This record gives sequence, structure tokens and C-alpha cells, in this order.
Amino acid sequence: MDTEQQSALLLLAIYQQSQGSTQEHVEVDELPEWGDLDDDRLLTLIQHLKHVGMVADPYVLPVGTLVQLTPHGVVKTEQLLRDRDRPIIRYDTALNGLVTAATDKFPRHRLEVQAFLVSRHARILDTVLTLDEIFSAIEFLEDEKLVTVERGGGRPVAVTLTSQGRLCGWTDNADVRGFLAGQQPSGIHQNWSVTVNGGAPQIGPGNVQNNTFGYDLAQVMQLVREVHDLVPSMNLPEPVREQIDEDVEALEREAKREKPQPTRIRRLLEALQEALAQSVTHSVASMAVNYLLKT
Repeated sequence: MDTEQQSALLLLAIYQQSQGSTQEHVEVDELPEWGDLDDDRLLTLIQHLKHVGMVADPYVLPVGTLVQLTPHGVVKTEQLLRDRDRPIIRYDTALNGLVTAATDKFPRHRLEVQAFLVSRHARILDTVLTLDEIFSAIEFLEDEKLVTVERGGGRPVAVTLTSQGRLCGWTDNADVRGFLAGQQPSGIHQNWSVTVNGGAPQIGPGNVQNNTFGYDLAQVMQLVREVHDLVPSMNLPEPVREQIDEDVEALEREAKREKPQPTRIRRLLEALQEALAQSVTHSVASMAVNYLLKT
């Protein structure tokens, strides 16, 4: 569990113990499930909450640490609690969590539903997503061709990302609905999450320049096909070869559109380059795609 998530849970525990009062001192060492946490780690979480204005200066005493909520901390906790129970937030959490967890299963990107259930991606604040919420999200991802689904007894037992699913997942934070709306660039971006400092718009690394790579599309695709022809002789695992085939097919489909999207072509080229980079025998192929991305 990362610092943001753990801090949010600690904030919730402080809020519950103080009953939302800014006048109550809470001894964090005595909070259920928090007293056994390493002292340094607990102090880090408290200092983080102080840094973002959720708690006042802590009192570090020989017997423990006392904290008080700030008004901002009360407002933020109540917002987190409202969001935790909103159906759309829970649905987004399931969508984004499934894609993120499957992306982490590199290189096959195959995720078992049972493994997802016990992962941090299936949690929203202090609750766990229900099976119905997860199955509903899987059905949506399958309909949108972001995953393929394995079923047992009529119920999903595992999902595997498609090439489009990998493009959605190969970002700092997956945003499925944003990706499908064509609003999600490759790179770092922000989406809603259970954090104590909210989700501010990201400026900088997430911006993508729509460029035509210095070639007309026919030239781009000619080079892609030549690179693809090298794949049989490359030292690559079979799942990676399949990924490359899917990425090239997706590029072919995009190139045949009436109005191909430069941003989509760039994403597909980036995915192709990442797969090619796993070969140690044909760096020339990776270099060729890299050249397209830089021109």
C-alpha cells in the first residue's frame, strides 16, 4: 500500500475516533490496527497529513502521538466517504483497477479475478469492490475490446488485455473512460483516486504533440511492415510476438481510416517499440520505430 492510500485510511480512522471534531485530540498509537505500525512509518503518514493540511501540528509525547483534525481535514474526509459510496466512482475504480492490475502482469497481461479481489486495486478507501461490480466492469471492458475474458461456469475467471487494453494501461494511472473518449495521452496523467490531496490537473509530461512523424502515412506503414517482417527472426517470447502482431494490425486498421488520428498512431508505435525493445538480437527494429517517434 502506498503512502497516499495509507494516509487516506489513517485520516478516516482519526475522523471516526474524533467523530469529526476539530477540538478532539486523537492518540494515533491507540487507534485499532494502527498501534502495531512501525513508529517511523506512522510518523511519516502523520507528517504527510500535516503537509497537505489535514491535521494540525502533532504532539509527540513519550507515550504516543496526539493529532487534531483541521477543518480542511474534516471536509476532505467527508468528501472521501461520499465518493467511496458513489456508484460511478466505484465503477471507475473497478474499470481502472482491472486494467492496471492486468498491465502489471507483464508480459502476458493475464489477470485472474481471484487475484484481483485480494489486490489493492479492488479496494476503495476501507471497502472492497463487490463481485457484481467487478463482473459489470469486466463486461464493459470486453464490450469495448480492451480485454478478452475466460469464463468458468458462466462467470469470468480471468481477463487478458488486448492491444488497446495495453495502450490504456501503459500509463501512470489508467483512465478507461478517458481513454475511450480519446482524451487520455500516453504518459503521466491524473484521474480520481482515494488520495488526501485530491486530483489536480496534470500539466507537462501527459501532454502529447500531434505530429505526423515527418512522413506521409504510407511511408510510416511501409517501415512498420518492414519491421514486422523481422519479427520471426527475433529472440522474443511468444506472448510478445503476439502483442507485436496485434499492434501492427491495429496500426493497419488506423491507417485505413478516412481520417487517421496522429495521436492514436503515436500510441500504437510506442506500444510496438516497447515490445520490440525486449529483443536483444534485432535492436535495428526498435531503432527504426524510435526514429519514427522522434521525427
